[in-house]
Amino acid sequence: MTIASNKRKHSRFASQAQLVVSHPALGVIHLKAKDSSQGGFFALRGSHILPPINTEVDVIIKRHTGQLNNTPVRMRVAHISDQGMGLEFI
Repeated sequence: MTIASNKRKHSRFASQAQLVVSHPALGVIHLKAKDSSQGGFFALRGSHILPPINTEVDVIIKRHTGQLNNTPVRMRVAHISDQGMGLEFI
């Protein structure tokens, strides 16, 4: 039995960030990040309908201390699961 290799480029860390994800055709959704890395975030789905894979979205990142970025960060939906979606920085 072989052990599957870890395909992650970056280590993940638990995150308490709130993500405001927007797209002109899809509107705005507020999601909670489960974890983050240098490559992006994994955002929990909640009850939201998520954008399709490869959709480019604008993201505002918030912490309990306030917004981390005034200008939205451009990200791409890298994958979707029952639990949520992976967003990668582009």
